[in-house]
Amino acid sequence: MPAEGVRFLVLLLTERCNLRCCYCYVDAIGTGMDMPRESAFRAIDKLASGSAATVELSGGEPLLRFDLIREVVEYGYSVNSKLRFALQTNAILLDREKISYLVTHRVGLGISLDGVPEVNDSLRGRSKEVLLALGMMDELGIGVNITVVLTRRNIGSFLQFLLFCAGFSCVRMINLDILRPIGRASGRDLIPQRGQIADMVREMFDVLAFINERRYIPLKIREIEQAFRRRNDREIRPYCYGAAGEAAAVTPDGSLYPCASLVGMSKYRAGSVWDQDTPQLDGLVQSGLSPQRCMQCETGSVCRGGCPSRRLSHTGNLGDICDVECHMRKEISRRIEE
Repeated sequence: MPAEGVRFLVLLLTERCNLRCCYCYVDAIGTGMDMPRESAFRAIDKLASGSAATVELSGGEPLLRFDLIREVVEYGYSVNSKLRFALQTNAILLDREKISYLVTHRVGLGISLDGVPEVNDSLRGRSKEVLLALGMMDELGIGVNITVVLTRRNIGSFLQFLLFCAGFSCVRMINLDILRPIGRASGRDLIPQRGQIADMVREMFDVLAFINERRYIPLKIREIEQAFRRRNDREIRPYCYGAAGEAAAVTPDGSLYPCASLVGMSKYRAGSVWDQDTPQLDGLVQSGLSPQRCMQCETGSVCRGGCPSRRLSHTGNLGDICDVECHMRKEISRRIEE
């Protein structure tokens, strides 16, 4: 861990949730515990008090502990004014009062939504309440990012979902998160197929261009933006902060991991926020070096080997690649070059 602290800190404020998504990885390790505020404060003091870090408030469903969100945000700013806060939520408990607080305190909003209402209902549920929250943010002029977990059950309707999101001016970015087969998704046939990925990417650029010809504020897709940025980046960096040893995730009991997707894997537990020693958060650092198969790939410098935790969950080996993610990033790079 850098002397000044991590650059990305995830606080899992609770393991409780008001949904039961069919692929949730927290279900594999959760006990329903909430994080004591002392542990949250300790995590900030130990890991992010001297850096311009982003602190993501997550769960479970973090809005079940809005009281703790307020305490953590206000404490964080009191010890480090350079911090940036983000909230990842299913949006069901969002209301005008909470939205006002989050905006006033500069907390970025990320919402999980996996498709048009009928598709999202089959994977996550309670779409109507999420759409009400998006409508409120539209009225208030607040920007939000949408994270969609791509599965075999929703990828075929992704372009329809893209058009659906375009109808909300508050939606500024869509993040594509390929399913990790862990937790409730373990052993289920939910991973999208290569052919489905190719079909989606092939048409995604055209649909996005159609949308942005008609929108005042452009709608972006994170993976396309990453590809553009990395193509022009002369310095070859690891895929993510976790792969550089510059990230940490803290569970409600204070356990530390180099990535939230590795929570519960004892091999990657890096101690506790209450330990006196500086945590060794380099469990993924070797993954910052691209897998051998990437070395001669024409897009290797763009994707940087992909997500380490996804490689691990798909293959059981950090040194191998996630074939589905690899295919998606190659298809995106090819479309950019056309």
